[in-house]
Amino acid sequence: MYGILRFLSLLAIAIGVVTLITATRSNRTLSDEVLKLEAELGRMSIDDVDKVYVVAIEDPAIPPEVAVNIDKVWQFRCYLPAGYDVSRFNAGGRVTDRGIFFQGGYSSGSSSGRTEPSQQLLTISLRQKEKNIECFTSFGGSSSTTTWNRLSAENSDWSDWVIKPLVAPGKPAQSFDQSTILTLLKIYDPNTGEEKQVDGESITTYQGGMFLLFPRSLQTELTMLRKGELPEDFNISHIAEGERQ
Repeated sequence: MYGILRFLSLLAIAIGVVTLITATRSNRTLSDEVLKLEAELGRMSIDDVDKVYVVAIEDPAIPPEVAVNIDKVWQFRCYLPAGYDVSRFNAGGRVTDRGIFFQGGYSSGSSSGRTEPSQQLLTISLRQKEKNIECFTSFGGSSSTTTWNRLSAENSDWSDWVIKPLVAPGKPAQSFDQSTILTLLKIYDPNTGEEKQVDGESITTYQGGMFLLFPRSLQTELTMLRKGELPEDFNISHIAEGERQ
């Protein structure tokens, strides 16, 4: 009798373990599906209200009459904590593969943080115009157009260019500390590499452009970084960049 009871007890435990494993796998699968759906719709789950969140929208909502006039477009949904003063930097010229060194023309702007957390849509679109590229951006109710001079897709296949969004479309949202400089998008032509001496070091620069979001408190640091200088006490890990797509 004791043997039968022991067998039944072990069987119950085994069934419980199998059920738990199955449920865990099902929950994990469901969680993955939810994250993918949120990425497609530009939605995100906020686990830490004090961090900045970014998710790429897999299928940007662009009116047909606008879509026919642009060559490339990206959309991101950004969660900004309460009181987060945000600055924008849209630049076209010479860039590097990593880091935010830059030489060329740019436009910038900033806005004060809101009293409540907010989610804002960022749209970045590019189109060929004569021998340059026009970069249109819309964020937080304001928009601007910047010309990326000496950068042309006229004699180049867009697919050959290096395109690095901070968050890839279809991927879950990523979170960042408020002190992080966010390289939402960097793009450059790898066939335009030139060596430059910056602060005693040789670096390779390319014709391209980038769009940054960063806390307004780091305006001085950004100015130094784009010149190739490292600010005192600045942690280089506070620059967030994406990978080549």
